[in-house]
Amino acid sequence: MKRKFLGLFVASAVACNAFAQEEVAADSAAAKGLCHWSFDINGGVNVINSSKSNDRAALLPNSDFNPQVGAQVEYTFNPLWGLGLDYTWARNNQKKYENTAHEISLFASSNLSNLLAKYRSAGWQKFNTYLNAGLGAMIYDYEVTEGKNKGYENDGAAPMAWLGLNFEYNVSKYFAIGLDGEARRSTVKAWHPKGGENGGSWQLMANVGVRYKFGGDRNVRNVALVDYEPKVEVPDITPLLDEQKRQAAEMTSRLEEQINNQNSQIAKLQNELKATQDSLNKHIRDTKPAVRYTPTKEEDEIIKTAFSQLEFESAKAIIKQSSYSSLDGLATLLKAHQEWTVTLKGYTDNSGQAAKNLQLSKDRAAAVKAYLVNKGVSASKIQSFGYGSANPVASNTTLAGRAKNRRVEIELYSK
Repeated sequence: MKRKFLGLFVASAVACNAFAQEEVAADSAAAKGLCHWSFDINGGVNVINSSKSNDRAALLPNSDFNPQVGAQVEYTFNPLWGLGLDYTWARNNQKKYENTAHEISLFASSNLSNLLAKYRSAGWQKFNTYLNAGLGAMIYDYEVTEGKNKGYENDGAAPMAWLGLNFEYNVSKYFAIGLDGEARRSTVKAWHPKGGENGGSWQLMANVGVRYKFGGDRNVRNVALVDYEPKVEVPDITPLLDEQKRQAAEMTSRLEEQINNQNSQIAKLQNELKATQDSLNKHIRDTKPAVRYTPTKEEDEIIKTAFSQLEFESAKAIIKQSSYSSLDGLATLLKAHQEWTVTLKGYTDNSGQAAKNLQLSKDRAAAVKAYLVNKGVSASKIQSFGYGSANPVASNTTLAGRAKNRRVEIELYSK
């Protein structure tokens, strides 16, 4: 039976190796694809714990540390998991018997590092932790070496299951070294050290192994999960963005031109509106009836002073220099009030011809206007009239009365 199991394992390993070499060759020829095969040789120590079916207490003090060697062939489907075939030769001696086992199993392997830390750096991607679980058979051969049953021998096969963690480091694209810890459970009915047959055994194993990865850097175990996953092809949208930018620029330019034209029209309308408003205001001012303005006390004092001191040369419309200073004060007042309009009225006494007196009164009122205009008062604000000897303010029979009647009066209006 042992020869059949060994022959089956060797045949499987040779077939896997040949298939892997063919795949590598095919991939190399085609220069594409990934290689999924790897081969591991390992060795280490184990300790076995056997117990009766009615006694599950730990019996490690009755166990010895024993050597073991093994090999694995694995097909890694992707950076997350794979399937493989495991063979282990182990010496499982205890103090009262010797045992040799050939263990053959199929196992599944999951890369916990890729599962939990998909985006780790390239340096950390060389470190990987695998969770392995297998099912198979143990072919055993043991002999009792002490006690009343010394010399008792038994061999056979029993089902086996195991679970392990493998810490592996990729030293190169072809080789990796690993540290492996496993717990294996079998139902081997061997002779129990306390007497009678046991109900099964536990094996605790620690191994150091070397793995060869077919295909080197094309082996799937050397490929990061983020590089293995299908890449989403992102279409080049640069031409589309450029076209959209161009259209947006053209639209912006048209809008700016429209805005500028509208602003120009708005400015033109605003200017026309202002001109219309100014014209309307002027029309209102021009057509508004003037209202007689009553000067304040200070203003009235300036006006009275100007006209009480106003003197002309005899029978002429020439203002004497002694009147200039008081007229200057009047000019300053009128310039300070541009809203005023002024009416100057000239009068004479009744001496002489009426026609000459009328003209003299007009000329004297005009002379006062000319003086004020020369001092900066707007000519459009002043009107002058002459009325001769009309409207006397005193009797013309006396010299004093005639002097009062020879006068220029002022009327102020405001709109």
